[in-house]
Amino acid sequence: MHHYRISGWTLATEIPLPHLFPCSAPAVGAVADITLRQGPVPPPPVPLRLDRDGIQVGADGRTVIDIPDCVRIGLTGGRDIIVDPAPGVLWPEIQTWLLGPGLGVICHQRGVLPLHACAIRTGNGGLAIVGNSGAGKSTMATALVQRGHRLLGDDVLVVDPDTGLAQPCFPVVKLWDSSRSALDIGQEGQQPVGRKAGKWHVPMLAAFDPVPRPLSTIVHLRPDPAARRPVLTRWPRPHAAAVLDAMTYRAYLADALHGRGHVLSAATRLAAHVPVWELVRTADFADLGEMLDMLEGLVGA
Repeated sequence: MHHYRISGWTLATEIPLPHLFPCSAPAVGAVADITLRQGPVPPPPVPLRLDRDGIQVGADGRTVIDIPDCVRIGLTGGRDIIVDPAPGVLWPEIQTWLLGPGLGVICHQRGVLPLHACAIRTGNGGLAIVGNSGAGKSTMATALVQRGHRLLGDDVLVVDPDTGLAQPCFPVVKLWDSSRSALDIGQEGQQPVGRKAGKWHVPMLAAFDPVPRPLSTIVHLRPDPAARRPVLTRWPRPHAAAVLDAMTYRAYLADALHGRGHVLSAATRLAAHVPVWELVRTADFADLGEMLDMLEGLVGA
């Protein structure tokens, strides 16, 4: 049996998952927080609460992620995961869905707040970079790692809205070819992200921090084709809460499982604890050094 630590939970599985951070088995008499096994995935019970983006949430909250010609993933109660791969599909591709939408479902089934974010340890605290897909979160996080900071996670970040404590997720980032080239990162040990040509899982185990860290700052990264230079602005608390609500990972899952007010309440509480800024960046990363200086200035690095 393999055991891994992810987002504050212990996961037990007979399947090796090299993208995750290994840990010891639970103490005698204790059980893992999450179990993962391979087998057939039954459909969720009707009537469905949600049917969107290949994700179906059943009447009792049981959820199925169906990626045609790749994998079906069944998730129950935030604790049990069943994976049913299509013939010939390799586990590196399955992990793309398991650690993205799959982890997001687990978070929402458990009622915790997952931000769509990368996170970096700076000193004894953490910096979270939130943003839409393609905003450049992973590129910025990797560049900060190259400056000596440590990675807390990529893509799905569990944060306690009442304390700002961020849980490390896994020691891998996803980068496009253009970002790998700009950051002068080679190809050793990398695997493609699903079937996306030119996007890669880049392992960062040596730079990973497995210890939960309180966030000192959250930055919303937003590319703007009209921007001529980076601009950093602090948002007032009401707008900050709206940004965190919008930057929650697949918030529609929480809407289906807990109702619309669940995420907004968590986002409002988090905005009261952690300052939220917006960094508008130019269309390319020509100003990357200046933006990194801005972020390090925020956290006092």
